[in-house]
Amino acid sequence: MSTISRRNFLKGSAIVAGAAAVGFHGVFGVRRVFGQMKDDDLQTVLNLAATAETLATTHYYTALTKGGIMFGDFEKAYMVAALEAEQIHLDYLNANGAQALTGEFYFPQGVFDNKATLAAVTEVAENAFIGAYLAATRIFAAADQPLLAMVAAQVAGVEAQHLSFMRGIGGQTPPNNVALLEPIFYNVSDAVPTLTPFLDGKAEGFESMAVAYPGRDKVMEVVGMSALKPVLPATDPDVFKGM
Repeated sequence: MSTISRRNFLKGSAIVAGAAAVGFHGVFGVRRVFGQMKDDDLQTVLNLAATAETLATTHYYTALTKGGIMFGDFEKAYMVAALEAEQIHLDYLNANGAQALTGEFYFPQGVFDNKATLAAVTEVAENAFIGAYLAATRIFAAADQPLLAMVAAQVAGVEAQHLSFMRGIGGQTPPNNVALLEPIFYNVSDAVPTLTPFLDGKAEGFESMAVAYPGRDKVMEVVGMSALKPVLPATDPDVFKGM
């Protein structure tokens, strides 16, 4: 897959996901009826979010350490910041009882060889992450967990930053092409079909060998000194102290 467009990737993902859904759900324990209106339980939300963040961290880490793309200084600074942000999201989820469904992922052939392909694939993934976190915001609010809903919104906003920048790297104009984030999923588990090709490696045009999540220590070696502003999650007791 030397070139890839967002439209073609989404179409291919949907076809593959439909064929592979039963097998994937059986292996990873995700059970759902497509089109259902019942909300995901909170543990499912946490586990799927942790899976997505593990995928995202692996994606950015691999692009920085094993791909053939030469990033400019500004681009590299962004990529490192995105990598650290995804790891921080994962740390938060793990600290709150989440368990990723897998630590190994499959990527489209050539995704780490040029900026256009990297940007197109990342746009698909980030759109799925944003949609899932918007769904999580709704679910947490419905479950009377307003602070968790705020955290999900905090994360969705950062994923939107990633989406905009990657569209810019890929030459999409304008990079910030929406006035509102797209609520493409009602439940977090609705994102599973879009992400299945990354998780089971059965899609045409994907590498046959999985890439393992490198672990926090290796991620932080690449990050080095953090350039991120320290912001607490809304669930931290110090956030609203004195208000």
